[in-house]
Amino acid sequence: MPVVLERIPEKRARPPRPVTRRWLISGAAALITGMGLTLLFWQGERAGPVFWLFAIVLPVCLWGAMFSARRAGYKFQRVGQYSANRTIDTRHACARGRGQRFAWFAGEYLLNALEQQHMATQKAAIDKKPVLQPVKPRGVQKPVRHSRLSGWENAGDVLASLQEEITGHINQLLDSLPPAMTCYLALDLAKGLPDLSLSWLPEIRRPFVRIRDLSGLAILDYWLDYHYEKPAALLVISVQLNDVPQNDTGEAVSVVLMTNCRLKGTPAESTRIHRPQIDNTGDPEHALRHAVLWAGLEKHTPLRGWITGGTLASAGAMNVACEVHAPALTADRFINIDTVAGFAGVAAPWQALILSTRQCLADREAQMVVTESSPDYRQLCAVTSE
Repeated sequence: MPVVLERIPEKRARPPRPVTRRWLISGAAALITGMGLTLLFWQGERAGPVFWLFAIVLPVCLWGAMFSARRAGYKFQRVGQYSANRTIDTRHACARGRGQRFAWFAGEYLLNALEQQHMATQKAAIDKKPVLQPVKPRGVQKPVRHSRLSGWENAGDVLASLQEEITGHINQLLDSLPPAMTCYLALDLAKGLPDLSLSWLPEIRRPFVRIRDLSGLAILDYWLDYHYEKPAALLVISVQLNDVPQNDTGEAVSVVLMTNCRLKGTPAESTRIHRPQIDNTGDPEHALRHAVLWAGLEKHTPLRGWITGGTLASAGAMNVACEVHAPALTADRFINIDTVAGFAGVAAPWQALILSTRQCLADREAQMVVTESSPDYRQLCAVTSE
């Protein structure tokens, strides 16, 4: 459930205070009017307590009653405004606290064309050393500009060939968790791939609870909301294989392990993966503002950006958003993963998250992941060092 601060109403404005000058003038007018009417209509001797009661006391009492009622109404409005604003402040604090939940990075495994060649993808991306080249992909005869995992003729066979290697790494990662800790598992697979629950999952030695029907960083967003109160871990396995790929795409298998608490064996220098901001409104400024807020970053905090998907590399709106909310995140501080390894589809946000985490561990600098799966769907997530 995304945190939407806009659903919280704005604070109430302070009610207008009674203007003392106006009330003094109205008091004088009431006194003059009362005396004038009494002198005009009074029959008999203009003396005695009754005469002065109608001439002075009664107008003053009526004016005083109206002034007191106005003052009491003002005080009542102030109490109502204070109470409403206190409730709004409480809702803001609760929503902001929920938005600033984060996960501890506990381990990862990434396999793509670069990693198969024993090259660190994040270093290749920073150095702009692409592996994209015209290749003959599976399923079609026409070469396309693509980075693919080597071997085998179809995606199913590739998955079968990788099963032992990747499940072995997954079991190593899970062995670092306390035996009593609940582990949640999410599979984020490209369409048309075989169901790993029938092949890979039986090889995982640790029991887990499945998270279904979610994709991308929305998995992390959901998990931070509903499984944050008790110590737990989240394992995400994402696979993108393309039998019939498009130009400038890539294949990747990513495994990310996170926990909602610091483990006993966590290194002193670790990283935090903050709540992602899911943007489906087409407003990158709004999305970046909230992603920075969830990470608790100051406006001028040094940042490195990792972008993948769509036209983010040339998007003027994103540059404008950075100028407003993250001036340190200039165009030359963005790393375009797609020019090096290609857009990895459903695995793209997880691959970018892994690369940003590696770089954060290396230089202790905050990182910002921006993924565009479609023109109207972006995912932003900050990674910071402890």
